[in-house]
Amino acid sequence: MSHLLASVNKEAADAIHPDPAPSRLPGVGELVVYHMRAGYARSGRTTFPAIVQGHGDRDTLMLTVIIDASDLADESLVEEIGVGREFHVWERTGPDHAGFAEMRAEVAHALKVSLEVRAELKSLESAIFGEYARPSISLCDVLRDFEVRLSQKGKTK
Repeated sequence: MSHLLASVNKEAADAIHPDPAPSRLPGVGELVVYHMRAGYARSGRTTFPAIVQGHGDRDTLMLTVIIDASDLADESLVEEIGVGREFHVWERTGPDHAGFAEMRAEVAHALKVSLEVRAELKSLESAIFGEYARPSISLCDVLRDFEVRLSQKGKTK
């Protein structure tokens, strides 16, 4: 129905069908890592650099795999590496891929939480020990020793 709306109200049609999101796949000419099929390894290696030649169906890539200086292989319909997909797959390289940005955000959040916890521990230590140095034994041991000394002092009277 939006195709009819486009001729009457283009803004409304655009709201229904926004521009497609840019491709999340690497562009032509970008480098990726290709994981070769089992049994096709060369000199014990199964991962090789590959140049993106184009995009295939269902988010796949067409790659030129660089095995050696004079040994190239063309691979098509190569899916991105993932759970259950370990061979005849490609993997992103460098800090440009989305996984790196997510990982950076997670690390930054973990660092923030760690600093908050450290500040809270310092505050608790200050509340418990005040201006005194932290004892070499646990606070419970100090309190138990204090209780023993008080009970012994009460028996001597």
